[in-house]
Amino acid sequence: MSHHAERNEQTGQAQRTFTVETGEGGTPTVVRVRGALDYDTAPVLGAVIDGLWEGLDGGHLVLDLEEMTFCDSVGLSRLITTFTDSQRRGVTLLLAAPKPFLRHVMELTGLSRILPVRDTLDQALAEAREHHAPSR
Repeated sequence: MSHHAERNEQTGQAQRTFTVETGEGGTPTVVRVRGALDYDTAPVLGAVIDGLWEGLDGGHLVLDLEEMTFCDSVGLSRLITTFTDSQRRGVTLLLAAPKPFLRHVMELTGLSRILPVRDTLDQALAEAREHHAPSR
């Protein structure tokens, strides 16, 4: 069973949505980013993620970027901050299904060598579930 919540941010003429889905029993938490991740929306994504840290406790956080249409320098900074926060908290972060434009920016900036990117959401979820399997 999963919990589903959305946070909408009305900025100018466009509406940006961040969807959070959490599962039970060690399943990874997925945050779906839709639309532009920019100066206006990066703080919203940050607030959504900040509200999740306590419940993650050594688990996995997957950012589903398949529906992200734009990312500026503030958006990139938010991804980096999320990565460093996840490391500090013992949470594994995976970025799933970024569009070619974002992959290109990540290559140009060197972020592709630092941020853990998976081609699809299914790949990220399978990896997270595999690593989160109980060891008892």
